[in-house]
Amino acid sequence: MAHPDFINENIFGTIHETRVSVYLTCGFVAMAVLLVDFMTPLGVASGVPYVAVVLLSLKSPEKHFTLLVASICTFLVGVGYLGSPPSDIPMYQVFANRLMAILVIWVTAILTLIQRNKVLELHQERLKRIQSIKEVEIREEKLRVLKATMRTVQDITGNFLNNLHYFKFEIETNKTLSPESVKKLDALIQDTSLRIDKLGNMDEVREKRMAGDMMGIDYEHSVKDADTISRKY
Repeated sequence: MAHPDFINENIFGTIHETRVSVYLTCGFVAMAVLLVDFMTPLGVASGVPYVAVVLLSLKSPEKHFTLLVASICTFLVGVGYLGSPPSDIPMYQVFANRLMAILVIWVTAILTLIQRNKVLELHQERLKRIQSIKEVEIREEKLRVLKATMRTVQDITGNFLNNLHYFKFEIETNKTLSPESVKKLDALIQDTSLRIDKLGNMDEVREKRMAGDMMGIDYEHSVKDADTISRKY
């Protein structure tokens, strides 16, 4: 079994690698969009492709990273305005295109974060349902094992009480027990005690079908028949 510290290190390592990969990808795409913006005359909505950077940022495990990327992209839209070649398009259209790009960037960031939160909530609810189902299954399994154990105890004690009738009959008839019957009674008591001890000291639970098609505990599964004492006297 893997050590918990080793598992945690692997998880943290994977998350760190994911973060670095997302950071590098977002940075590369943002720089590529900025270079294209520098080569595109003013008036063209060159800032809209920054939406791709915002969408890529969603791969980061940190939701605040998307807001940071949206802010950086907004800043780059302004940088692109300063570095783009001039054109004959009226300045109000240039500003309108830039504002439109910024609006698209932030609308995309906000909507995607809302959707991400909803997906996360659905995932958490699913995990809770799975956990609840597992807890119910565990409780049912414990109850089933408890019932099987009680049936086994009843079988052991029932066998003991049934054998006592033989000795009761002898006492009522002879007013005493013969030496042979005393030995059998001692063996019966020891056998019953041994079976109960085995039932209480099991390392694993194995079930077996008992009389009446009921399930009980196979507490003697590791004991050879030659080493056990007969239950009938």
